[in-house]
Amino acid sequence: MTVIENVMGRIAVLRGGKYSVEVDVVTDSGFGRFAAPIDENPYLYIAEAHRAVSEVDEIIGPELIGFDASEQELIDSYLWEIDGTEDLSHIGANTALAVSIAVAKAAASVRKMSLYSYIGGTFTTELPIPVLSFAESDDFEYYVLVRDIMEITDVIDAMTKVAEKASDNSLETLSKASEEAGEELGLEVSLGIVQKKPMGLEELMTLVEDNNIAYVKPIGDEELFLELIAGTHGVFIDGEHLFREKGIIDRRYYNALSIKPINLGTLTDLYNLVNDVKSERITPILAEARYESADEALPHLAVGLKCPAMVLGKDSVAKINELNRIAEDLGERGRLITFEG
Repeated sequence: MTVIENVMGRIAVLRGGKYSVEVDVVTDSGFGRFAAPIDENPYLYIAEAHRAVSEVDEIIGPELIGFDASEQELIDSYLWEIDGTEDLSHIGANTALAVSIAVAKAAASVRKMSLYSYIGGTFTTELPIPVLSFAESDDFEYYVLVRDIMEITDVIDAMTKVAEKASDNSLETLSKASEEAGEELGLEVSLGIVQKKPMGLEELMTLVEDNNIAYVKPIGDEELFLELIAGTHGVFIDGEHLFREKGIIDRRYYNALSIKPINLGTLTDLYNLVNDVKSERITPILAEARYESADEALPHLAVGLKCPAMVLGKDSVAKINELNRIAEDLGERGRLITFEG
């Protein structure tokens, strides 16, 4: 049975020594657990995490007992109703996400299904390409991409080779190292750059043209995005800045969008946004938050929602290994999604 019998919260320790809330959802024959990450608030102290646990134990949990865990959309809408604000500022987006994904895990366990199959259905066979964050400088955070990837581990090999060959973290050095790594491995290895500070269009365009760059996450206004996407070919222009600042979802400005589940609230909210992004012919990229637990749900979300790529940190070994397990589980049915700009 999928009727919820108990909901419990506890403190979870995240990467970087931050704290969040972990939630257990129990049915008479199923169980789900999820520890919510944190992205924008790096100063969530232990007192705030304890407050989130109290919200789960004293308010949310009692309200959800008796609900059917398979009614994901109904439960997620009820979490918004319990919160009563327009941005989940009362119970917190991390608390709502922890409850929501724990509910989905519980329902999947009753059916003895993997989470990705439960979310995506019978014909879920597509694997996202992992994009790894591996270095940074004063101006950029750097990603490694393998465009012609055949195995999940190809991107690990590429990242390792680039790091071995780079003497420093300048863009020019890493670009040359990525080209050398690609030649040595027989793969199409490229860099991704995430701007840490604003930069003029001409300077940014020159950097993209002169280096081995396949992905850019810019900072700027609509005009910069329009000019950048018009002036590049086969390069992913990630519109996270425009989406977060102005709510813009429009293929004219960008062709990819990093989506962090923690910034939305519930699994239903994530599902709806991914579909909205796809309807605009924009590539949805599921991304880790700044502070994550070792929970393995994110690869399942990416596979179940058919996101062509996912951004992970070089130290996110639990999630990388889980994606590899999913690939093994799918076997010959599994295929890596074409990831094209």
